[in-house]
Amino acid sequence: MAAGIAETLEESESGRNGYRVPAVEKALDVLEFMAASAEALTQTEIATGLGRSIHEIYRILLLLEKRGYIFRTQSDRFRLSLKLFELAHMHPPVNRLVECALPVMRELTANADQSCHLVVREGQNALVVLQIDSPLPMRYSVALGSHFPILETSSGAVLLAHSNRAERDRIVERIVAAGEGQGTREEIEARLNEVARLGHEMRASLAVEACTNISMPVRDHTGAVIAALTVPLLPQKAARFDRQTVFERTRAAAEKISAALGWGEANSSSRADPERRDYPFSD
Repeated sequence: MAAGIAETLEESESGRNGYRVPAVEKALDVLEFMAASAEALTQTEIATGLGRSIHEIYRILLLLEKRGYIFRTQSDRFRLSLKLFELAHMHPPVNRLVECALPVMRELTANADQSCHLVVREGQNALVVLQIDSPLPMRYSVALGSHFPILETSSGAVLLAHSNRAERDRIVERIVAAGEGQGTREEIEARLNEVARLGHEMRASLAVEACTNISMPVRDHTGAVIAALTVPLLPQKAARFDRQTVFERTRAAAEKISAALGWGEANSSSRADPERRDYPFSD
């Protein structure tokens, strides 16, 4: 893994500069390796996994522990803390988005008997930045902070369909080349064009049988789509509302969040020009 990261850095630096910061690279390698593990890891396991010596890793682990990015368990293993998650939510665009969405999403779950989550685009992935559980005892929800390939989710399809054309084409090209696109390029384009035409996506989940994804765009003050509000609708006897009702309430909730972010009736008649600005949550 470490060799792969180093090679990627060298390739990316060839077009910019040749500066390298080995200590920073080692620290990032450790954080990324630990993030990919579901279990707490020993110093030896981390060193072996990264192809580095225990001596190289020792000082990095001490520093990361001191700064609060990792913590040591009673069995002398290391685990990531929530500091990276906290830093991400201190980032102004995310912080403002979550602040505006939280009360609306709580209201939506109470009035739909379904869980809901808020997603932003991070490169070619969909990232869950807020999740509210259904009030019912039986529910389906996704974990906060989860990443998914962008076209495996309705949230990702909504975000990609509303991206500027050059960025959308670049991402689709990469997805097709990697064979991760849930269909041919023509099928992907047809799906995205339909999402853009309708302004939402409602379809059977690709991951969970009997679950229907209802995903709506969330706009900022310029009208650009910066997030997707999604309800993974799970039919059950205890649920009081049918699919159409949940659909309408999800759309109303997305519009309410957008209004809180500054998008309103005064400027809704003119569609945002996605070419004029960068997507705030992605590189």
